[in-house]
Amino acid sequence: MSVDAFVASATEESKKLWYLKRIKLFAGLSFKEMRHLQRITRMETFEKGALVYLPGDLSDTVYLLKKGRVKISRVNEDGREALLTILEPGEIFGEVEAFSGDRRETLVQVLEKAMVCEIQRADFDQYLHRYPHVGGRVIKLMGVRLRTIESRVGELVFKSAPARLATILLNLSETMGEPREHGIRLQARLTHQNLANLIGTSRETVSIMLNQFSKRGLVIQDHRHIIILDKDQLAKVK
Repeated sequence: MSVDAFVASATEESKKLWYLKRIKLFAGLSFKEMRHLQRITRMETFEKGALVYLPGDLSDTVYLLKKGRVKISRVNEDGREALLTILEPGEIFGEVEAFSGDRRETLVQVLEKAMVCEIQRADFDQYLHRYPHVGGRVIKLMGVRLRTIESRVGELVFKSAPARLATILLNLSETMGEPREHGIRLQARLTHQNLANLIGTSRETVSIMLNQFSKRGLVIQDHRHIIILDKDQLAKVK
């Protein structure tokens, strides 16, 4: 191997380790544990709109989102999509089906160019067996995600469409909000269809409700970005 190739390889490995340290699940791990993780992961880049996996695919890989955002959805027999969640950098996904050994039941699509670390299920199983405290973290994370989805299902049943939209905007402001002088800007470019899939309504209904929110001074829309102007009043939407 030439000197240039060696330096490039070392730089790439250092970059991977830097990203892995920023995965929430692995925060605080020892250098030995991180180096082991580095050895069993493979970096991949996905362009906006790319599909990471589809329902029915083999579930032999666990994914770590290092950069960008992805959405996890379920698709019914009619082809209608129900958006379950949007993941930010630092999240893990694909682990539930990988651990169960079942084929994929969800669809994962990239919302903006993403960098992902992939770990083969067998390698991850061995890693968790060697470092069981990491397995405890994974179980806790899976529980939190399940409760979040259950809470969203409850909101779909008991809240009006405007209240559901207000709630999801407030939730997104906590995970992907960027403070601005006059409000909080949602960093992801969410389409009206994305939001409709999140709250179980139509794109046209979301467009109407966002226009109403804008007229009330609750939000403004800026090239697919939404800026929340008044969180307190948005929380009061019924």
